[in-house]
Amino acid sequence: MQTEGKPRDRITEAGAVIAGWTRLWSQLLVVHVAGPDGRCRGCPSSLNVAPRSPCRLAELAGAAQAAHRAQSRERPGPARA
Repeated sequence: MQTEGKPRDRITEAGAVIAGWTRLWSQLLVVHVAGPDGRCRGCPSSLNVAPRSPCRLAELAGAAQAAHRAQSRERPGPARA
């Protein structure tokens, strides 16, 4: 049961936290992709069926990528003479 916020809001917040960890979220985006059956290739399990793509980790990585891009746009560039 959910008590505060929506799951998407939490993923967006977590993505903002890890936005600076580019190696982490870029690898998550590479590994957690849809297979031919539409399920995540990065979430295999011998006990459960892999979740439909995008999985939560792919959503988190996408949120981190979006936050990273937004932060990059907000930073002022080098001063020009």
